[in-house]
Amino acid sequence: MTEFVMRKGQRFTTFAPVRYRGDGIAGEGIIKDLSLSGSYITGNVSVSVGTVLALQIFVPGDPELLLIDRATVKWVKRSTFGVDFETPQPKEAERITQVISTLVKTQHGSPSNG
Repeated sequence: MTEFVMRKGQRFTTFAPVRYRGDGIAGEGIIKDLSLSGSYITGNVSVSVGTVLALQIFVPGDPELLLIDRATVKWVKRSTFGVDFETPQPKEAERITQVISTLVKTQHGSPSNG
């Protein structure tokens, strides 16, 4: 029987460059499916389940990096892996929410009346 897991927050499908670093690991890739609780990354350096990474996400159209201090690898499939942000610090959580909000507005556009 497959376990059903409820998502902790809304996910937003995005494609943004990311750098990730961990114990003896330094890679780059594309972050996808961003949420307050985690995301998945297609990267150029392999990682293992349980590895703790620091992420630097280059948000399109935003000069400020989105920094995640602690992202734990939960699954790996070839060059793609899922990370859980565990419990982000309040400042991190606020920034992630802000980035998702900005990306939603940018991707879906604002209605213009006139």
